[in-house]
Amino acid sequence: MSGVNQACRLLGISKDTYYNSQDPKDRLNDSYRDLKPKITRIIEQNPGYGYPRIKQALEKKYGVMLNHKVLMKLLKLWSLELPRSIKHVKKNFITVILDFLEKRANLLRRLIRENRITGCEQVIVSDVTEIKYSGNKKAYLSVHMDFFGKIIYGFCLSMSAETNLVLSSLKKAVNCLKSYGRVVIKNIILHQDRGSVYTSSGYIAKALSFGFKLSYSRTGEPGDNAVNESFFSRFKAEWAEVFAEANDFDELSQLVSNAISYYNNDRYHSSIGYDTPVAFYNKHIRNNLTQNALAPVC
Repeated sequence: MSGVNQACRLLGISKDTYYNSQDPKDRLNDSYRDLKPKITRIIEQNPGYGYPRIKQALEKKYGVMLNHKVLMKLLKLWSLELPRSIKHVKKNFITVILDFLEKRANLLRRLIRENRITGCEQVIVSDVTEIKYSGNKKAYLSVHMDFFGKIIYGFCLSMSAETNLVLSSLKKAVNCLKSYGRVVIKNIILHQDRGSVYTSSGYIAKALSFGFKLSYSRTGEPGDNAVNESFFSRFKAEWAEVFAEANDFDELSQLVSNAISYYNNDRYHSSIGYDTPVAFYNKHIRNNLTQNALAPVC
């Protein structure tokens, strides 16, 4: 005799009374308890199955006919989570245009191929990277650097990788250029990847208002911005352990600022003749006052 029957006899009630007094979830669980190991086994062996295929497997493998609504309730009741489909972020209008333009949007690639980058203040490249600190905490660093002279014109550190991060870095870069005497930004190429922060209307509007000409990497081609990739690789290799010891964001901000200052003013770079970026920039601009402007790229 089952436990339910015994309990009902002892209490002097019918089985219908017992079941009607139960919570609906308990009734559902009791009614289909024997199916749980079967359904669990099907999901383990076929992790990509959705409700329809689990229902078919139950029928064909175990001869169990089950309504799909009941199956969905059981999966929820037993916390047998199904894999979720990947949600694709809808592309904004700018990204759609860039996809249509394909390689034509990558002005930097064309300039490199044609050997047209010959000085500082011709091309500025930008990117964002993740910085780890204080255990598992993360911050995001954006930089705007000179493609030819490797000097960091502007940078910003933030706790989130949003448009304001790259906007702040861009504004600092413009202020830096103006402090060096570059009054007119017109025709300087500004290159970046197609991330949402760089294709946002806010970033594009501000960049164009300054006079930059925008250039974008091809989709899935990090090598199109190899200068930034190389910088971040070296930067984090040399400073990761220092950043990791920061106790809070403010301390990290000071460490990053110190590291960028060191990079610009004191670190010698083989790619610019073992000079520092600031020294190289100053010498190059001084020696090429009438030659550093880049001809318009159509």
